Amino acid sequence: MKLIYVIFKFLLFPGTFVRGVWEHITCKILHLPVESEGYLRPDEACGHVEHALATTPWSAWLMATGPGFMMFNAGMAFLYAGVLNIFYLGVTPYDSLPLFIFYVIMIYLGVSFLCSLFPLTEDILNYFGLAFHGKKGPSMILKILSLPLALITRAGAFCERNCINFILAAAFIAIHILFVL
Repeated sequence: MKLIYVIFKFLLFPGTFVRGVWEHITCKILHLPVESEGYLRPDEACGHVEHALATTPWSAWLMATGPGFMMFNAGMAFLYAGVLNIFYLGVTPYDSLPLFIFYVIMIYLGVSFLCSLFPLTEDILNYFGLAFHGKKGPSMILKILSLPLALITRAGAFCERNCINFILAAAFIAIHILFVL
């Protein structure tokens, strides 16, 4: 499974690289030490930075969800731009080949960013440990408000580690090609 994960991460390298950059920026904001070995490595941390775990619930929350939030916004913008123009407005290579290629690249970038949305499993488990099992966790209201997004993030980290999100992205594109065109 690790080999398939690394292959998909390298195929979708723009999102993988940008995810690593966002994690690195978040680590610098939180003053977490980072081992700089590059973002594209052939291991299970491909697209992520090796860093120390956060020590407070807030910093663990930001480390687990901050880069993913930025990736989601950029990925949806790219994906919408490409999908709407090709599949719904009907731009074809016969209309304008450069414009069609541009929109295909937009779809590729959107899928690439969305497939690198979730953190390492260790980051979200660190948040769960600090927020829900630690003595100095957030108030009960913040725990209740953060729980749904934390559970989604945990499920997403599991899906990304097991290559499920790559399969879902491929199915999304295939369904649009088969049924919308």
